[in-house]
Amino acid sequence: MRMKTMKTAQAVMIGIFSLMIARQSFAGEIWAESKISDITVYPGSARVTRRAETTLSVGAHSVVFENIVPQMDENSLTVNGKGTAAVKIFGAYIKKEYFKEKADQRVEELEVLIQDLSDQIQAQTNNLDILRKEQEYLDSIKLFSGSQIPKDLVTAMPSVENLENVRNFLSERYSDIEKRKEAIKIKTRDLAKEKDVAQRQLNELRSHSGQQQRQLVVDLECEKAGAFSLDVSYLVYGANWRSVYDARANYDRAEVELTSYGMIKQTTGEDWEEVQLTLSTAQPTVGGRMPYVAPWILQPYQPAPRKAEAVRGGRMLKQAIDDIGVQYEAYYSDALATEMGAPQEMNAVLAYSQAEQKGISVVYKIVRPVTIKSDGSENRYPIASQVLKADYQYSSYPRVTPFAYLGSRVTNSKDLQLLAGEVNLFLEGDYVGKSSVDNIGPGEEFDLYLGVDENVKIKREQIAKNMDDVLIGGIKSPNITKTIKNKLTVENYKDKKIVVHLFEAIPVSQMDRIKIKTSDVSVKPTDTDWKDRKGIWRWEFSLNPKEKKEISYSFSVEYPRDMNIPEL
Repeated sequence: MRMKTMKTAQAVMIGIFSLMIARQSFAGEIWAESKISDITVYPGSARVTRRAETTLSVGAHSVVFENIVPQMDENSLTVNGKGTAAVKIFGAYIKKEYFKEKADQRVEELEVLIQDLSDQIQAQTNNLDILRKEQEYLDSIKLFSGSQIPKDLVTAMPSVENLENVRNFLSERYSDIEKRKEAIKIKTRDLAKEKDVAQRQLNELRSHSGQQQRQLVVDLECEKAGAFSLDVSYLVYGANWRSVYDARANYDRAEVELTSYGMIKQTTGEDWEEVQLTLSTAQPTVGGRMPYVAPWILQPYQPAPRKAEAVRGGRMLKQAIDDIGVQYEAYYSDALATEMGAPQEMNAVLAYSQAEQKGISVVYKIVRPVTIKSDGSENRYPIASQVLKADYQYSSYPRVTPFAYLGSRVTNSKDLQLLAGEVNLFLEGDYVGKSSVDNIGPGEEFDLYLGVDENVKIKREQIAKNMDDVLIGGIKSPNITKTIKNKLTVENYKDKKIVVHLFEAIPVSQMDRIKIKTSDVSVKPTDTDWKDRKGIWRWEFSLNPKEKKEISYSFSVEYPRDMNIPEL
């Protein structure tokens, strides 16, 4: 009896021991030492790839990736791997934990960052206000565009040349103000995006009792032991890139070298150390499905809803937008290593190129590992360079600015997509200013403006102005007729023959009470309604070295005496 009891006890012990071994074999948890290996930056987000190298034994395992940033998009998660181990991946999920001791410092950092961004936005707003006041000041000195003439001009009317100098001065100042306004708007928009990202991070921290830390867990089964490299990829917010270009014009060779750069910055919450960087024109944060096409129904005006109703309506609208947006569906890859002879590493070979077409987007691979800190500072990396054949021509609109702008119609490379961005201009090796380009598709033709060339002189002057408001015998006519004669002059001081496109705006009436006639046009314009723009005249002609061309024309405007037209 005693012997039977001992055998039973031994059997129980063996069973427990076997169960423990089986449990270890099928429920092993591996805390992976992972490192960010690849980053793909999109306009507004980035895809992060983390890699963990491990050795797997036969059985079920859960591989844990620590310190995953909170602002990741859980729906964008993908998993894959390779190695000598034969592995089947079942799925992945996110575990969330909160740590109070880490929260206060991060909250303080975000509050300081948000305050700094707010101050910068306010500074830009103040700059806009200064420009507005400057424009108001310029408006106040437009003495010769108003309906009243100052008393000192009654006895000392300035010459036509002085009037033209004032007009040119005002045109240049107005043009400069508009450029500065546009630059301020772009800067304010970028600052607002950064502030929005920081505010979302701060709101997420404040919504919990402490700093959130995420762990990414991958469940898998190893059928044959061996080395295994596991990659997890996910989308994060707080990253962005934009295009900047250098355009170097060589007039003698009729070429333009256009070099593209990517300006990258990120505030994702973790530094990217020695990563392989890719820039993509895709926009995964934009819904991939066209919005619902709703009927346009006209209804009579209704008073605005009360505040509570407006808030509720706003929430319903936000929910509707969220429903329309495309959600990233999590998916999991199966990986099974092949058992054929001795274990072999199966490494992917990556061939770098300047650009690669991927469906509806283009990606640019940076040729060396880079480090980008999570501090919002911009980093500049070269993307591609192309030499474009340039058929140079000059364009000028002297009514607004007395400059000749060098430009060319060029064709983009068939394998490059150019995002909208600013262009640094270099003419014959000298920096001459900035320009910009719009979004340009592969193989698309576009106009590339290369700045002002001082060797082509443009002048616009008013050579006569008459007013007729007398009917007969000193009796005032019910209508006033003003006749103005202008002369446009273009001079070529270059040692080469040039092509010029000269633009002028002729007044256009949209009222029967205002009648406009043109006359005495010395050179017939190439276009009278250029690109369907009413009253825009364009002359196209060539000029030899040291050659000058003059174009004159007159127009008359008849309008009622009780009507004030300040621009005449």
